Amino acid sequence: MTEDEHTERERIAELRTPGRRWVFGQLQGWNCALCAARLYADRPICTVEVDYGSVTETYRLYVCAPSCEAARAAQRPTPPDGDHPVIRAPRQRTGV
Repeated sequence: MTEDEHTERERIAELRTPGRRWVFGQLQGWNCALCAARLYADRPICTVEVDYGSVTETYRLYVCAPSCEAARAAQRPTPPDGDHPVIRAPRQRTGV
């Protein structure tokens, strides 16, 4: 087992801890279950049961694909030639 697989299995085990607090988007599959970032490419990771008093709901959790670190790096815009990012002027309303 590689270092990454071992770390991911530990993180999955933490997801299944009873009493863990969840963000609504994580349970709905909109956000990564591990890093809470918005999901654009995902992969299913596991299911969890959440207790709401006398009701227990089962949710399928999704995480970034291929990994959280790679997904965050892909979302960062690359600056154009040089190290200075482009600063855009705010749009102005035209007409009446």
